[in-house]
Amino acid sequence: MAKLINNYRFELEEDHHHPGNGIFGVVVLPAEDISPVLPYLNSILNDTTYDHENKILIGSSDKKKYAFRPYEIRAGSITDVSDAPRVAINIVDFVNNVWERRESIKPSIKERKVPAAYDIYKVLPRKNCRQCGCSSCLAFAVKLHAGEIGLDQCRLLTAPEYVPNREKITALFS
Repeated sequence: MAKLINNYRFELEEDHHHPGNGIFGVVVLPAEDISPVLPYLNSILNDTTYDHENKILIGSSDKKKYAFRPYEIRAGSITDVSDAPRVAINIVDFVNNVWERRESIKPSIKERKVPAAYDIYKVLPRKNCRQCGCSSCLAFAVKLHAGEIGLDQCRLLTAPEYVPNREKITALFS
């Protein structure tokens, strides 16, 4: 089968919320429209937020968060800039592999809503501990809303006393 992405370029971008923190993102810019693969990716990625009409998919795999648009794929949270080419190659290979296996994957256009950042913030522990890498719980909520980070980055939400909070946040995304 033919690959979906044949030509692309990639860029490295600094975390614009916290310049100088040493965390970067990789932006892959395919020459081809990748929107046909989004329903297949929606079926196999974890924690997806999908807007089929606007062709935007946010999801995670192997504890990495991705955002897919017709001519753009973003992967966040890399700390070693020398990893950027490898990350870009891995993303393209992943998308092409899903595209090649699409006949064996049941596509899903199930859409999940993205809650407002403030609604997420209201349910967070609001300790501003910075263990997640954000300057505050509100900054964490904004990044979670935007799909730039995953819920697992808030370490407090794994503590027994905050499991109900985690469940409420997960329900907001359902």
